Amino acid sequence: MSAAHSLMHYFENVPDHVRKYKWLVWLTVIAATAFAIAGLGRVRFDMTIEGWFADNDPTIVAMDGFRSRFGSDDHLYIVYKPKDGDVFSHDSLAAVRKLREDLLQRSLDAPDGSPLKRIVKITTLANAPVLKVEEDALVSRNLVGAQVPSSPEELAEVASTALQQRSLPLQYFSKDHKYGGILVETNFGAIPVDFEARTAKPAEASATGAAGAETGVDNLSMSFDGKAVEERVRFKPTDLGDYLGFINEVKLSLNKPEFASRFDYYPVGNPASTEYNMQVLQEMGTLYLAMLVIMVAVLWFLFRSFSGVLWPSLVVILSAVWTIGFASWLGVTFTAFLILTVVMILVIGIADSIHILSGYEYFRNKGLEHKEAVRASFHSSANACFLTAITSMVAMLSVVFTPIVPIQVFGIATAVGIGLAFLFSIYVLPLMLDLWWVPRRAQPVAGLRGKLSAAVGKLVPNVAGFVQKMLKGVFPFVDKYKYAIAGLFTAAIVVCLYGMTQVRVDTDVKAQFPKRAQIRENIDVADANMMGSQTLEIYLDLGQEYALHDPFVQKRIDELQRTIERKYPKYVVRTLSLVDVTKKSYQTLNEDRPEMYAVPDTREALANTLFLFDNSNPDQRRKMVSDDYSESHITVYLRNGGSYEYTQIFKDIQHDIDLATADIKRVYPDTKASVTGLFTLMMQGADYLSWTSLNEFGTAILTVSVILLLIFGSLKAGLVSVVSNAVPVTLTFGLMGLLDVPLDFTTVLIAPIVLGIAVDDTIHFLSHYKHEVSRDGDIRRALIQTIEEAGQAVTFTSLILALGLSVLSFSSSVGNANVGIYGSLAVLVGLVCELLFLPALVLIFGLKFEKRGAASAVAGDAATEAAH
Repeated sequence: MSAAHSLMHYFENVPDHVRKYKWLVWLTVIAATAFAIAGLGRVRFDMTIEGWFADNDPTIVAMDGFRSRFGSDDHLYIVYKPKDGDVFSHDSLAAVRKLREDLLQRSLDAPDGSPLKRIVKITTLANAPVLKVEEDALVSRNLVGAQVPSSPEELAEVASTALQQRSLPLQYFSKDHKYGGILVETNFGAIPVDFEARTAKPAEASATGAAGAETGVDNLSMSFDGKAVEERVRFKPTDLGDYLGFINEVKLSLNKPEFASRFDYYPVGNPASTEYNMQVLQEMGTLYLAMLVIMVAVLWFLFRSFSGVLWPSLVVILSAVWTIGFASWLGVTFTAFLILTVVMILVIGIADSIHILSGYEYFRNKGLEHKEAVRASFHSSANACFLTAITSMVAMLSVVFTPIVPIQVFGIATAVGIGLAFLFSIYVLPLMLDLWWVPRRAQPVAGLRGKLSAAVGKLVPNVAGFVQKMLKGVFPFVDKYKYAIAGLFTAAIVVCLYGMTQVRVDTDVKAQFPKRAQIRENIDVADANMMGSQTLEIYLDLGQEYALHDPFVQKRIDELQRTIERKYPKYVVRTLSLVDVTKKSYQTLNEDRPEMYAVPDTREALANTLFLFDNSNPDQRRKMVSDDYSESHITVYLRNGGSYEYTQIFKDIQHDIDLATADIKRVYPDTKASVTGLFTLMMQGADYLSWTSLNEFGTAILTVSVILLLIFGSLKAGLVSVVSNAVPVTLTFGLMGLLDVPLDFTTVLIAPIVLGIAVDDTIHFLSHYKHEVSRDGDIRRALIQTIEEAGQAVTFTSLILALGLSVLSFSSSVGNANVGIYGSLAVLVGLVCELLFLPALVLIFGLKFEKRGAASAVAGDAATEAAH
């Protein structure tokens, strides 16, 4: 007997083996489940962008260096629109000043641990810094003095002064003066892991990170300024809950009647977007619950039995609980991919259970008793379940070679979950069936049970019977139109292959939000009227003290800024750096003459200008350059866009940086300059994640194809299975390309779902067919029997998964809705492919397998022969 026949014989007798040890099996399952449930309380999540990058990634290293010197770049930017139409009106200036004071006072009064303690500094039009010369000294004054002016002349003077400052227009007021800006600087992402040890200081010194220098509290970035700390600083990740608590506290001030009556608000930034992200997460929780309810309802309609609902659901629930619970005990940290892991366990796990239950019911309706029906079902389905489990596990484990740890965790966890679902289906499901299964019977049952069964029969349509009637007509149709079917599917594959070449990998921050979400309008308002909704940082480390006192260096940086502004006007609103402050300070010191808005030509003049500026506003200086003038940064203010555009722009800007710093390196050879910042991480991370997922998906397809070739022991059968699997994959992504639907980090989740269900159905179909055709070599009889038996289970699983996934199409998030639309479409296409295209290919190529010996056939098919 061959290894395959031995394996099939083993699976056929599994129900009898487990019954001998059923109490041990049940006790093991109960104890392990209790242990896994206890582990659920230890689940750890990392939802940060930084978690997707390797620790030594250049962008992460640059960001850590930037934050260790200059603090966080993760702020809240509140665009406001005065209802009187003028940000420079007396009422508007007075109200925005009071709003800032309200937030600052609340942050000072808040207890330790309050989200408001995240505030470092708040800058508005009222307190925006303006450089002036007083008694030969450079001083920094607030744009608006102690009293808000009330006369039109004084207000016009304030507006004129603000317009002359390069850093104020578009940052704190729009060109038409209809919008204003409030910059709430925070310490999000800039709190070191060993913060307490680094900031240990006498008790009278204030703790870092409250309300900013102007309130008497140290700025967090000061703790790491200069070259005192040479080792790399690691920072604590920011939880979504931190953002949500912060924006909720800020909105308490914004929504006070005295402010809400005067302003409309359009906040942008991570804290502002988090509340919408949380809404989407809550919505997804509801939709996933609805998906589960629909799948349960479909199970009920298909099997018309509570046990037919309970056992498959319990199998996937236990598989997921064991996977997550045991991983948590091992200290594994999960990411958002945990949702996909659960979905994959649901897809593959419930498919195994339904194939076995469908076969059991099929044989029961053919007249077999309970134990014989279980044995016959295992004989026809368990081997295919084993093959699908192995194939799916190998495909998932192929991603462990990626350098991205979260994807490695996803691959391993999903493979383990699929394996557990298979083990539950094979070793526990028979015991579940022994406990409770109410099959349909040809003759009515007497008593209350019979009345209840009859009532259920009237209320619930016989979907399984309808499916069987439909399946009986499939083979005659395929046999008659096999060439037309093959031609139609081949043409569809060709067209969709072209569509796949048009697929655009693109993640747009704004597009992730619901179409009617206020945050979309906020982003549009900030992009159209102010400095944009995003920022990028160019981190500069010249590697030598006081290198930024060199006019040559500052002029090269100035040229770089102008190059960036000139080359990317569609995206870049403005750049800002120490050079701009230098030029403005030098102009102010020279009677504000326009021609003096320049970098001084001599090192002495530049050093003196920077010294005077440092004395006038040391806090602002520390945000722009380190104490030893060796490190600085350029802030690039950007409009929102997608990762498809920005990843290329980042590369182009890095090229511009390399060209600009080439001359600097001749004098300062240790110079380093790189693009960084939270928005950079988001764009690069999303693009990198999407492309990595696609590459790993391609690896999985290749791996599965090789496995299929080996499984069926025939090149012809392997090629037929590979071509059949290609249809739902190419159709799904081909349609996305043809309809210009971008593939982002959300819709990329469709890929493993499509592959998982396609491979599952193909293996089950061809395994049944191989078993049947090897009996006598009759292709037509084998196909008829396979379509009726395996076709029922394939139809059941496809209906359940398609209807379940379709629930996601109602999501307000475009990305999640696309997962529902194209995921369910792929499942239905896979069903049509298995019932039409695959049989057509079998007939056209005359696919046969090695015929078994007579004795083996009789021994192996005793149960199914009794049913037939």
